[in-house]
Amino acid sequence: MNCYDCAQLGRTTPATAVCRHCGAAVCTAHARATGVTVHRTTGMGSSTRPRPARRITCTTCYDAEHSGGVGAPVPHRTGFDLIGGGR
Repeated sequence: MNCYDCAQLGRTTPATAVCRHCGAAVCTAHARATGVTVHRTTGMGSSTRPRPARRITCTTCYDAEHSGGVGAPVPHRTGFDLIGGGR
């Protein structure tokens, strides 16, 4: 499978991940990895896992999530932002 974003630019690049939102295949240059806090129900409450889970999105979905518009989620900054070239 090849990167969708590279194909739009006339290049053929092997994909290394799939966007969790739109399902587009992306290469490492177009993938954005961010951390997501994981909550686990325990007994009568919930606990937060000590390490964030990894979430891969394409640049389009990443930009839509982090654009800062009305109702946009607040970015959860972790070390994973550095892996995917987070902005």
